[in-house]
Amino acid sequence: MYPCETKFGLAIVPLFALLCLSFINSAYALPAFARQHGVSCSSCHLAWPQLNETGRKFKELGYRFPEELDEEKKLSELFEDGFPISAVLLARPYDKKENGNRKVRALHEVEIFAAGAIGNKWSGLMEIEAEDETGFDPQIPTATLAYNYLPALNVQFSWGPYFWSDGYGFLADHFRLTRGPVKVIDEAFGGADGGGRLRSTRQTVSLYGRPLEKLFYNVGYSGIADDAEGEEASNWHGRLAFDVYKGIMLGAFSVIGKNDTTSQEFKRYGLDFQADIGNARLQGAYLNAKDDLLAPTTGEAENSVWSLQGMYTFKQGKRPTWVPLVRYDSYERSDGLDSYDELTFHLTYYFTENTKGYIEYWDQLDVPDGQIEDSRITLQLSVAF
Repeated sequence: MYPCETKFGLAIVPLFALLCLSFINSAYALPAFARQHGVSCSSCHLAWPQLNETGRKFKELGYRFPEELDEEKKLSELFEDGFPISAVLLARPYDKKENGNRKVRALHEVEIFAAGAIGNKWSGLMEIEAEDETGFDPQIPTATLAYNYLPALNVQFSWGPYFWSDGYGFLADHFRLTRGPVKVIDEAFGGADGGGRLRSTRQTVSLYGRPLEKLFYNVGYSGIADDAEGEEASNWHGRLAFDVYKGIMLGAFSVIGKNDTTSQEFKRYGLDFQADIGNARLQGAYLNAKDDLLAPTTGEAENSVWSLQGMYTFKQGKRPTWVPLVRYDSYERSDGLDSYDELTFHLTYYFTENTKGYIEYWDQLDVPDGQIEDSRITLQLSVAF
């Protein structure tokens, strides 16, 4: 294990780099949605990519604002206000684990996506991604097609996670600010779901919407994680989110399924919340998981996980500047015999609304006997255009 002074020495390099970058006068650029609708990114984002209430409604209505619901858009009109394609470039010039090698990922990831409303009822999104961990081989992590019949009833066909339609920012991985995913959606537990997680990509048909202004629902039918053909699909998921007060949401979610390859059944039950108080946002979730064990072992494994995250958005006018964040993740493995506790400290600076850099320190506070605790320092830059 490194001595304390070594840890702090490693932290100085990326922190100094981030502070220097905060003085760069970057060009102002808006992604496709903002260009098409003539609004700023802050109209829909608390701090990109976290959505505010306006952004959630925009997403739920098929990339439309409420006043646009009766407008019919032809395919050719998508190109009138700029090409409907956005790109995100991620650079990770410093990435060091305490028990691993230091990495210089000058270009870590490239994402290209096209999305928007077509006609007055259809919408879609497709993402192409290439990252260093896969040798920059192009992949399609997410693609969706939705029929937006009414605000209360939308039909979505997707190659994506269970809760893709959710806009609250904690159960959907594409809204995270941190390097590491929230553990509630990143644990495979007993592995019955094809070794997948709540954030894993899968073939899904779902319904979602708001039958009441304060109530959001999502129910769906899907296949096993990463099965591109959805063979013998038998998974069901459900989600309710109730806005009990302006800026405060309480929710519940579940997943029940079976892996037909291994004949293992699995169940996931969880609760979550989100509270916006001024420029502060507090999010949390708890999940209990049960997985049938593989033969010749009988019975099932039961594990739980909870995550709690707080962030504050400092602003210059409407534009976010500094966003400090802290998260605590606690989870179990091996039928509750092994427990882990992790702490994440994160600080983002927004050069513009869609150009940012962050420094993050992640630390394992507790691991099972016989395992070595680890920590990690990461510096990353992200540009969306």
